[in-house]
Amino acid sequence: MRYIIFLFILTFSLFSSEFKLKHWESGLTFGEYLKQFNMDVNKIYDKIAPDDVKFLSSIEGGALYFESVKDNKLQETLIPLGDEMQMHIYKDKNGSYSFEIIPIEYKIVNDTISINIENGCYSDLKKIVNNPHLATYLQKAFRNGHLDFTKLQKGDSIIIKYTQKSLAGIAWGEPEIQAALIKHKGKEYFAIKGKKGYKLYSSKDLLPSKTKKNNVKFVKKSKYMRFSKPLPYLRVTSKFTYKRWHPILHRYRPHLGTDFGAGRGTPIYAVASGKVIYAGWMRGYGKVIKINHGNGYVSLYAHQSRLYVKTGQRVKRNQKIGAVGSTGRSTGPHLHFGLYKRGRPINPMSIINRNIKIGTIIRKIVLSSENLGSKLTNREKRVYNSLKKFTSKNHPYIWKSVDKKVDIKIKRERKSDNRVKLRSKQGAA
Repeated sequence: MRYIIFLFILTFSLFSSEFKLKHWESGLTFGEYLKQFNMDVNKIYDKIAPDDVKFLSSIEGGALYFESVKDNKLQETLIPLGDEMQMHIYKDKNGSYSFEIIPIEYKIVNDTISINIENGCYSDLKKIVNNPHLATYLQKAFRNGHLDFTKLQKGDSIIIKYTQKSLAGIAWGEPEIQAALIKHKGKEYFAIKGKKGYKLYSSKDLLPSKTKKNNVKFVKKSKYMRFSKPLPYLRVTSKFTYKRWHPILHRYRPHLGTDFGAGRGTPIYAVASGKVIYAGWMRGYGKVIKINHGNGYVSLYAHQSRLYVKTGQRVKRNQKIGAVGSTGRSTGPHLHFGLYKRGRPINPMSIINRNIKIGTIIRKIVLSSENLGSKLTNREKRVYNSLKKFTSKNHPYIWKSVDKKVDIKIKRERKSDNRVKLRSKQGAA
């Protein structure tokens, strides 16, 4: 007995094109941008999914984007959506324009650099590695470290261990300072990144103090807000990501929330106290509840089968507000849980079952020298010693200027069908 099966295989091809990095004009709409090249705006909009139209209005003035133009005609445009995904407008083989959302293909650069200050932290870093943003984030690492960067002078030195995304050699996104050692007027200042931010040390912490003089220390006391689970148990079926392959639409769509699998009717609880600002139907989300928790946090609970609260009602943490369902665009019963901070989506798993810092109080405490000199952990000692011994013999990574043309590899979808013949004998399992 013979069986013939057609298999459609989704593959990806890499195409390389030359682009120029530009800044989006303030107040320029997506439609006005297309009209600059005498393009048929309506035809382009017809190819954009309704759920993707909202991304067109989110392009802010000054945002970076990539453009390829030949003979005053647009060939391709890449407009990033965060650090992971980007809008892609391109001319196909038939001469018509297409629109898609695709991943950003970048590399990770890990580097350590050493500089001796000549003019200033910002200008010297730009001159040596062509990445002035390092100075900005270096200052953030030493925030509240009692070090004035404007007073760094000739003779001081800086060693930075950092990680940076590279898009065709251009510094992309925010650099992540892993550790840094600054020598200023004979004193050392050391910063190292930990799970709860940067830990800062100065010379008196790195070397035990022998004086009996009292010293002043500033201690920060933080305020926290507790976020609980939205369900009795959590089984993640789809993570928060900017490049999720949608199971229904069969294309890349940012998934700005976390899906939890659960049986229909499973109770849903408010993750924190707050005020219900919406309870009703919301397009593809089906039955939805949105709660404002204050301090910039808003939670969203989608695809519910029943809603137990109303708009304007105040709820407490762990209060039952609804039940799991499959309303709206859904493949089965589950809870889509979204979390927003000051209007921007964040990964819910980063705060569930955690105390989130919402404010800081700084207290002034006088300590004797006997209580000073916090000891470094073994890991911190290894990093500190490696920076202290680091020399500038190895050439640092030099970043490309944004005004240069760059070659970018683009990952496009390509479908192919392979005919496979399967033969089996009668009676075989």
